[in-house]
Amino acid sequence: MGAFNRGYATSLRGFWLQGCVTLCAAFAFTLFGYDQGVLGGLIALPVFLEENHIDPNNTNLQGTIVAIYDIGCLIGCISMGFVGQKFGRRIFIAVGGVLLCVGAGCQAGSHGTAYLIGGRVVGGIGMGITSTIVPIWVAEMAKANFRGALVATQLTIVILGVTIAYWTDYGMIHNHPNTTAVWRFPIAFQTVYIILTWAMIFFLPESPRYLYAMGHTADADDVMARIYSVSPDSAVVANHRQDVFTAIEAEKEQKFGIKNLFYDDSSIRTTWRLWLCFLVQFFQQMDGNNIVSYYATYLFINSCGMSQDTASITSGGVTLVFLGGTATTIWTIERWGRRPVMFWGAVLCSLWMILFTIGLAVNTPSSNKLAVASIFLFEFFFGASWCSAPWVYVPEIAPLQYRHIGASMGIFGQWIITFIVVKFGPMGIANIHWKFYLLFCVFNVLAAIFVWFAVKETKGLSLEEIDLLFAKDDYKHVLEAKLRGRGSYEMKGEKEMVETVDASDVKV
Repeated sequence: MGAFNRGYATSLRGFWLQGCVTLCAAFAFTLFGYDQGVLGGLIALPVFLEENHIDPNNTNLQGTIVAIYDIGCLIGCISMGFVGQKFGRRIFIAVGGVLLCVGAGCQAGSHGTAYLIGGRVVGGIGMGITSTIVPIWVAEMAKANFRGALVATQLTIVILGVTIAYWTDYGMIHNHPNTTAVWRFPIAFQTVYIILTWAMIFFLPESPRYLYAMGHTADADDVMARIYSVSPDSAVVANHRQDVFTAIEAEKEQKFGIKNLFYDDSSIRTTWRLWLCFLVQFFQQMDGNNIVSYYATYLFINSCGMSQDTASITSGGVTLVFLGGTATTIWTIERWGRRPVMFWGAVLCSLWMILFTIGLAVNTPSSNKLAVASIFLFEFFFGASWCSAPWVYVPEIAPLQYRHIGASMGIFGQWIITFIVVKFGPMGIANIHWKFYLLFCVFNVLAAIFVWFAVKETKGLSLEEIDLLFAKDDYKHVLEAKLRGRGSYEMKGEKEMVETVDASDVKV
């Protein structure tokens, strides 16, 4: 397994290795954003509705076609909670790409709602797998002081995907409004990102933390050495190896079963950390961003009274502002920390969502302009905070042995709420108008309260040191002594090797 685990581009190390991992993950996450945004720009298009036999007034069916994708994502992320630790991060990313490709083909070749719904479900399963595993892979391949920036970069790439999707839709609508290609080409184009991901994924190494957990010690040492540009027998690698093995032992001190999702008897608060993964992603999705991401064009037509062409170009403008916001987190997430970014983001998102709702409620030409301006500002500040920060935070706080479960619970929280919001969004917009957005005003305020009381700062900590951050008071000094201790450390590897390291020489 050596060559496969280490990746076939063995000369990549240090900056270039991190750059290639980021680029590969970026292709996968561009698809994440693209697939979210592409149908939102087409769902109100007359030729799309006609060729798929959809009644333009049937908002329930339109919402189902868009939202059923999220049910597929739910299935994909839940499956990772059961098998996500079995075959490695890269294999699941590749498998997710296969399902996405099949789903895209079904949608692009659709001649009715059955094809659309089937393709959305299959593609959604692939995206559920990909969106769960990619942040874990990136986080486990990154140095502690760059981890947040690298994961935040992936989320900027997601929004780049949304931006590409909306502008592709606009370009096709503007230039080929009455042809079948106007909607088939944008849907089929997502396969380009799948091919680019496949082209890179196995040239890059498997996560060293996954390899340590599976007993592939020599391979893990080699990958860790390449990340830090040192030799495999260096003290830096030895220190990381010991920290990972210590964390694994601490996590295994108590057996974790289904009952432990509701009762926490672990010394490192495993249950609370897993539920924290869920809650962070839950609040991310209850702020109203999904209505804009999926239905920007529909929202501007039905809530703000714009024409199809004006709504399309305004939606494209929103995605550019959103993209600019997400780009700021690449710098702020490490300089300010996860907690401040999420707290102040929730405060500012509350302000602009409230002003947007007031603008729609007053319903005058001037107030509608206020509503549109507020959506632009809401999207910028959401992008600058809650778009990226939860994706950084969730892979960090889950223990190594249960990181796939924590990521699955977090992504489950995202997709179940996304499904509900996206499914009932068109009906809410059409039937209760501005009152629909009061829900998001309330949850933006609740998100700020949640962060203030529940979120711990993880900036600058190694993934193993985060166990120490969450450990119970009576166990903290024990775990700290193990993480920073000196002595022999035994771990059963591929050849039942015993590694003896002097870990105190280097502080990470």
